[in-house]
Amino acid sequence: MINIWNKKRVLAGILGVAVFAASTQGIVYAAKSVSQIEEEKEALQNEIDSLDSELVSLLTEIDTLEAEVSKCEAEISDLNTELVAAQEAEEKQYQQMKLRMKYMYEQGDQSILTILLESGSLSDFLNRVEYANSIYEYDRTLLESYEATQIEIQQMQASLEEEKASLQSQQSSLSAKQSSLNSMIAAKESQMDDFDEQLEAAKEAARKAAEEEAARRAAEEEAANAAAVTPTAEATMMADNTAATTVTDSNPMPTTNIGGSSVVSYAMQFVGNPYVWGGNSLTDGCDCSGFVVQVYAHFGINLSGARNSSSLRSVGQAVSYNNIQPGDIVCYAGHVAIYAGGGTIVEAQSSKTGITANRSVTCKPILAIRRVI
Repeated sequence: MINIWNKKRVLAGILGVAVFAASTQGIVYAAKSVSQIEEEKEALQNEIDSLDSELVSLLTEIDTLEAEVSKCEAEISDLNTELVAAQEAEEKQYQQMKLRMKYMYEQGDQSILTILLESGSLSDFLNRVEYANSIYEYDRTLLESYEATQIEIQQMQASLEEEKASLQSQQSSLSAKQSSLNSMIAAKESQMDDFDEQLEAAKEAARKAAEEEAARRAAEEEAANAAAVTPTAEATMMADNTAATTVTDSNPMPTTNIGGSSVVSYAMQFVGNPYVWGGNSLTDGCDCSGFVVQVYAHFGINLSGARNSSSLRSVGQAVSYNNIQPGDIVCYAGHVAIYAGGGTIVEAQSSKTGITANRSVTCKPILAIRRVI
């Protein structure tokens, strides 16, 4: 029987080493993958932010150009109105001038004779002739002024039309650039979605690797425990489903004024929180031994020197199974929990289930029960 037991110990040790090698490699690979993906994702987000900033500046520039184009169009419209008015004034003046010239042409010398006869004196005659010439010069000057005004308006129109065409060309170019930026941003955001998927996959790989590491730890502890237990003790444990029954009927007196129900009540607050291998946070995640250590730390009891399930088998005082009370620490192979009363335990069970309070205290063989309060 001893030879068979030795073979079991050897096989358990080999199993622990194999699980350790595989899980450790998985954790390192997953951690590198998550870190690398997060760095690439951050770099991509910086690119998207830069493109967004460029797009905002571009849209501002487009708005400015649109305002300038609208201003040009309004000025062109005003000039059109002025041009029409100038053309109408010129035409009216031209028609009036033609009528006066026609009249003077048709009257010929008679008009001069009429002026001479109607004049009271030579001075009056000269004044009348000068007056007629003044009217002609006035008409001609006014007509030329209207023509010059039209030319000036047309030149201003041409200049504004050129400016408008230039602005519209710039506007078209900026709109094309806007379309290009929008396409680039859409492509980058699509890449960001891919990174999110990759990151989730990498985190899942890391989670599985952590579970494998936890399994490796449990297998290693179980192998170590198996090596330390004699065949006779193993037989006793299997017969009674608990090694704790081999302990003398022990029910030590309290060493503190802390009630076990207070310990259980505090521990119950964290049911549902995550299990994290090697973790020490009751809210953000912890493993089984971390859970026990942190719960008792809340009551000022330092168990940090016993940070694994095997070390916790020697803390405090031994308690027999028939004397177990709420708040007692229950130790299993590769696992540890707090007795909650009513035949159940509160524990950081696994990465799949997190912190729970629904399993029986005899869910697996008990190796030790310890009381530290």
